[in-house]
Amino acid sequence: MYTNLIVPRQWTRLSSLCRSLTTIEGQTLPHTTKSTDGISPPPRIPRGPTDILQALAATVGPDPTAAHYKYHDDPYLIPLSNYRKRAYALSAEAGRKAAAWVRDEHAELFTTREWDPPGKMKTPYFNADPRIEAFAPKPIYNDESKVTEEDLKYTITNALLEDSVKIFQLLGGTQGVSDELKIAFLQLLCFYNEKEPDSMEWLEERWFSTNTRERQATTWKIGGLADKIFESLDPKTPEAYCAIIQGMAKYYQAERAHMLSQEAIEKGIPLSSSVYNSLLGCVGFLKEGTQLRIDALKSLLQQMNEQGITPEPETLSSSLRSLAAWGGGRALQHTALQVLAEFTQLGIQPGLSAYYYLLCLFCKERGPRIDILTGILNDLEKRDNLTAMEPTDTNFFITAMGVCSDHLQDIKLAERLHALLMKGENYKLVGDAYKESIYYRHFVTVACRHAPFERTTELLDTLIPNVYVPEPSVMEEIIKTLEVAGAGDRLAQAWSQLVVFGHAKRVKLVDKLLAAMCNCYQYQDEEVKAKMRTAAADVLKYSQLAETREDAQELRTPKQKMSATSLSNIIQLCSDTQDKADPGWESVVVALQKLRGAEAVGVPSDPLVLADVARRAASVGKAGIATVSVSYLAECGFEEAAATSVDVLCTMLNRPAEEVHELLKGDRSALANTLHPSALSIADAYHLAKTGAPAPDRESDSSTSSESDSESSDDDK
Repeated sequence: MYTNLIVPRQWTRLSSLCRSLTTIEGQTLPHTTKSTDGISPPPRIPRGPTDILQALAATVGPDPTAAHYKYHDDPYLIPLSNYRKRAYALSAEAGRKAAAWVRDEHAELFTTREWDPPGKMKTPYFNADPRIEAFAPKPIYNDESKVTEEDLKYTITNALLEDSVKIFQLLGGTQGVSDELKIAFLQLLCFYNEKEPDSMEWLEERWFSTNTRERQATTWKIGGLADKIFESLDPKTPEAYCAIIQGMAKYYQAERAHMLSQEAIEKGIPLSSSVYNSLLGCVGFLKEGTQLRIDALKSLLQQMNEQGITPEPETLSSSLRSLAAWGGGRALQHTALQVLAEFTQLGIQPGLSAYYYLLCLFCKERGPRIDILTGILNDLEKRDNLTAMEPTDTNFFITAMGVCSDHLQDIKLAERLHALLMKGENYKLVGDAYKESIYYRHFVTVACRHAPFERTTELLDTLIPNVYVPEPSVMEEIIKTLEVAGAGDRLAQAWSQLVVFGHAKRVKLVDKLLAAMCNCYQYQDEEVKAKMRTAAADVLKYSQLAETREDAQELRTPKQKMSATSLSNIIQLCSDTQDKADPGWESVVVALQKLRGAEAVGVPSDPLVLADVARRAASVGKAGIATVSVSYLAECGFEEAAATSVDVLCTMLNRPAEEVHELLKGDRSALANTLHPSALSIADAYHLAKTGAPAPDRESDSSTSSESDSESSDDDK
């Protein structure tokens, strides 16, 4: 009964398949543009798997205010400081490292499917279908491993140097491996100097590591396995000579590399252009003195010409690299221009590395100002795109921006250079995160110093904080720029940026910010003044919280205290109000207590600030604040203390200055019976400022004075 149902279904499936095949065949585009029916469809354009995504991204354009793709796109999770960016990126990479450790230490877990039924035979399973070599567990070799030349080829291809050495020894060394495989192994040893290379897998660890300059010293392993393999080769092929010479030259065994190159030439063995590029890079180790080194460089180039070897862009960069490494001077600069002109006549276009070495040679930190960057930019702007040819290509943009900032101090060149970096896919040449940070450090610095204020603020809003987090030195430049422009609103925002960026504990930076706010305060409107007062109060609260936290932790390192000048600036900002109930007066009280309690460094640079605060506090009825201010001025020996005492007493007692002077000439015991404790403390401060010694009954009444201060403070509240 089921036959009548199954057959029609099978015919239906077959007819559907035929229709599908016919449709697919009809959709196939012809290879030629000619057609018999007059329709000529265009030839098929091969597309990559991400071409559509790239086309869509090109319509939108990059968003400089967006966080890097490596971070979570969440406003609460995006790191906004250099420390957090580094910690987030390295923590994610630490998770990948943990997974790699499990893969390598427990490789047996990745060879079979554990979820297969018990009765079914375990099937081979390597991590994924299809097999992905990068995620597969690495093979482990020991003294008991049975290896073949295929294993050695595998380790050489994947740059597993230690495993290659182990397999080479298991195969019998130089006697058990074919010459072809020995040459491949020799090339691996020479490239890495018999040291296991750093893993290329951990990108973030390399990006956030502080780059150090390459140490130009002889580090070649003399008498190592590479030398033994080279000596065992008979006959020695050109590949062997090229490998050993390049390895020695790369690790600055210059004399031996030069001798082997002469030996190969005498035997008629051809050398490649890469060999001469390596020899040009270490030619300075063969001679002493600038002129002798220049002659050696020219002789090597002449030797290349005699051997019929066509130079390459790497040849030019190697020559300029040696010239830049020998120092400065007109002789080296003239030789560099000669070499550049010769290569240009040969049709060799200088790369970014060549221009990088030219900048290093001409734009010295303490040398004369030479504008060679303009010509370089004129050449690079004519090119459609810039392609990385050498590892040092990533040094060009960071060095060029440093030249714009420190050497030439030209914002127009800096903007041209930045536009070139943003052109097409050139941003890949900015380098790692460390170089990117230095690049923007120079860019923001030159913009703050030499660009119009509107252009500077536009740049800051674009870059900070997602693209670039300013270092303390750059934040200082930004604060100076905002101070000169009188941007009080942005100065108030700068304090919150210091907290977010992790710079709020840097006392000198906070001091500069408070000083800038005080200098710009009087030119702002009331709304901006309120923001600046709030920011000043927040600075004081943050300092209190930091001190409390440090006291709880009992750190051995000394605490960084705020300076007395910063506290006086906070007092000046927070006391600019005629409202007795304004919360800013509480910050004034705390700051004055820190000043009198020796919790600050130094003394205020401008005592007139405290004098003005005392007069203002007396006018609004804050007698306790006025008393503390005047007493502090007298105790520090400021000459403004006497005049301020008289003015404050005039306000508190509502008497003219002549009567106050007569009152102060009287006996202190009589004053104690007639004056309020706050006014009596101010009179004592006047006596201290005039005579330099406390009043006769001051010591006996010190407790009474302090009690009166507290009572007046309670009355104020």
